[in-house]
Amino acid sequence: MRAIKIFICLFLILSVSVEAQRLSGQITDYDEDFGIGSAELIIIDFTHSRIDTIFTDSNGNWEFQLITNVNDQSIPDDFNLLQNYPNPFNPSTKINFIINKPDNITMTIHNILGELVDSKSAFLNSGKYSIEWEGKGSAGIYFYTIQSSSKSITKKMVQLDGLKGKGFGEINSMNNSSLKLNRNSFTQSSTSLSIIINKFGYVSDTLDLIIESEQTINQKMRTIHSNSILVDLHNDILEIMLEDKNYHLSDMHNYNHTDIPRLQRGKVDMQFFAVWVNPTSYTTNAFAKANEMIDLFESEIFASADKIQKAVNSEDINSNVKEEKISGVIGVEGGHAIENDLNKLIALYNRGMRYLTITWNNSTDWAVSASDNRSTTIGLSEFGKKVIRTMDSLGVIIDVSHTGIQTIKDILAITKNPIIATHSGVRALQNHTRNLYDYQIKDIANSGGVIGIVFYPPFLGSPNSSVDIQTVIKHIDYIVNLVGVDYVAIGSDFDGIGTNTVNGLEDVTKFPDLTMELLKHGYSRNDIEKILGGNFLRVFKSVVR
Repeated sequence: MRAIKIFICLFLILSVSVEAQRLSGQITDYDEDFGIGSAELIIIDFTHSRIDTIFTDSNGNWEFQLITNVNDQSIPDDFNLLQNYPNPFNPSTKINFIINKPDNITMTIHNILGELVDSKSAFLNSGKYSIEWEGKGSAGIYFYTIQSSSKSITKKMVQLDGLKGKGFGEINSMNNSSLKLNRNSFTQSSTSLSIIINKFGYVSDTLDLIIESEQTINQKMRTIHSNSILVDLHNDILEIMLEDKNYHLSDMHNYNHTDIPRLQRGKVDMQFFAVWVNPTSYTTNAFAKANEMIDLFESEIFASADKIQKAVNSEDINSNVKEEKISGVIGVEGGHAIENDLNKLIALYNRGMRYLTITWNNSTDWAVSASDNRSTTIGLSEFGKKVIRTMDSLGVIIDVSHTGIQTIKDILAITKNPIIATHSGVRALQNHTRNLYDYQIKDIANSGGVIGIVFYPPFLGSPNSSVDIQTVIKHIDYIVNLVGVDYVAIGSDFDGIGTNTVNGLEDVTKFPDLTMELLKHGYSRNDIEKILGGNFLRVFKSVVR
């Protein structure tokens, strides 16, 4: 009896003919070139109707034995439904499936209550297919089903936000010819594969390949942070450099918050350099001092022209992004720099100023600051109204950080453009004159503008509390919940806050850590692209000519 059992086992083993090809490779970081450990590779073999999942080792290396010749009963009889990708998704996702014989196919989407959300039917020949589904309905769990004349498969997917998409798109064939499957004898000279590569914090990638022999497949992945355009609306390094003549942007430093090597590490694409003239030290020559700071800015740009370029419009920014250069843009902080002279306002515009912070902590003759005890009652003078109209005509963005309550109301009554607060927080979370009330946040959002969240601890939390990245995210969350994700931006105030920094955001190299925490907090890739730069670039394109 034992001999019979051994014979049967040997027969079963020998009756299955298997040939394999070795696939291997390494997944590395696009920017830093290190191997990415624990990256997921979903290997979809469309030729043999198989799906496998493997993970890279700690050095990003992977290896897989691809079955290329099988004579057994493992090939599916009809079709296979793959997990949608991306999942969770916003705003759309792709659903891939395999049909191994011609049939009438129906695709449906149901919500968690079992209600039909969308459907699509078609007669399909054997082959590999893909269909995109644009989310529609509220955020939550949805179920997608593929049904043939004899079988139905259902899988779950997660929609991150409430969406109003069109639902199913067109069904796309992903093969040049139909799959030809014979369960009794299968031979194929080449194998059609898709390899989906996933890693949290990275932009997922899909490789479509035809494999004919052993192959090494190396692939680089970009982080979501690196793949986004990062705009920081406020940085005060010019003020420091004006005093410290030995400090240059081109050099890497271990003090202060900003230089070009660290901006590159932080993946900053567009940096606004604040031109702030101390109104106490320079009471009669603020305009001349502002020009001196712009001279300094331009000389530093010239010294590192292969890494950073001055930008004055959207075309400059787009060009610099393509060339992987930082865009340096001038923002003048404080209306006292124009010395009550519209010609000086125009002169600063001609030198590259693309936003003007209407006041600093000091009021001017024409505008009252948030620190002034007249903030709620007095706003713009007649000359101040001319300043706003001139800014609109030139294409200079109006910045209301530091600016008084009535002044902001007066600005909104005059301007036809979106306004911004480059470096502020939420007053409901931290009651400080530099922060914005809910109605002010709504007013800025209604104008189409943005609020740049500041990284200065006294504006974010109480003196007795620990202010860290999560505190910054609380301010982001508050604005998102109040007016939506389209009105949040980043305005660090690095090098204007001394050594009092947020824990985890100590200098410009730490921006990627904020992105990672936003992802962990549940923000989607699309949300993060908006917060990091997309929202502000919308304003910039709208206002700046």
